[in-house]
Amino acid sequence: MERSRPKKFTIVKWLDEGDEQCAFYLGQIYFEKEKYNEAWNYFRMGYEKFNDQKSKFQLGIMLYDNLVSKDVTKVSNPQAKACEFFKEIMTLDVQIASPVDQRNLVFSAAFNLGRAYYQGYGVCSSTEDALRCFLFAANNGDSKACISAQTALGYLYSGPEICDLQKAFQWHSDACGNGSVESQAVLGVMYLYGIGVKEDWDNALFCLSEASARGSLYAKANLIYFYYRRKMFTNVCYLASRMVTCDNFMTSECIQTFQCRAMSMACFLYALCLKSGKGVQKDELLANQLFSKSVEWDSSLAARYVNLVIAGEL
Repeated sequence: MERSRPKKFTIVKWLDEGDEQCAFYLGQIYFEKEKYNEAWNYFRMGYEKFNDQKSKFQLGIMLYDNLVSKDVTKVSNPQAKACEFFKEIMTLDVQIASPVDQRNLVFSAAFNLGRAYYQGYGVCSSTEDALRCFLFAANNGDSKACISAQTALGYLYSGPEICDLQKAFQWHSDACGNGSVESQAVLGVMYLYGIGVKEDWDNALFCLSEASARGSLYAKANLIYFYYRRKMFTNVCYLASRMVTCDNFMTSECIQTFQCRAMSMACFLYALCLKSGKGVQKDELLANQLFSKSVEWDSSLAARYVNLVIAGEL
């Protein structure tokens, strides 16, 4: 019977008594405190001494993300070694009769290996292999990795290599149904612009509002854009004024590029309102400062918005 996580001093005592899970628990405690060298040592003990696959997975994560120096790991190519660990974990049994923890561990390894193939870190970049790993990880929505894989598939199918927008919409819908705020934000954008689905502003408003309330900056920025196009300038200014001073980026699955784009959108649209006095008292000085910030966050998006303004489309 698996015990709930005990206190640190108790774990050390159990480790001394030969409990096979304790090295992993101690490693996890240090990992969450960002004491990565200590975490590495305990995870390595868990894997090398007890063949604990959870410890092995965490070693892979630490190698892939370069959380420990090569002087400590003694590994010349951390990403390649991480991918080797993930591949080995993927060979574990995932049948229904298998322990849930083991199944989820395999799906997590598959997601991370898919990410490696997509990014080309530790393995040769391959959309085909990334797709294979993500599809395997998304096999069942019973773990965080499966949901992340469903979101990743949504992005992969909307990319230039595959470009099947209907499948992209379907995978984002599945991920959203399983709780992904990132996919919910993307669905709002797809409904807003009619990408892979018929344009539907009611559904766009619902998805963007829900994802925004759950903390998605990307959803909030597109909600601001939605309000701007509907000439609801008071709503634009209310949301944007709070967002442009926000420095609390989400650290879950939201991609930094989208966060920068979101900040650029909010700054630019709020600046337009300030410059013309729509929904807020006119303030050209602040408007110019925000135009500059928009460029700093995402120069290509700011340039596109400038062209839309010149063409009278924004």
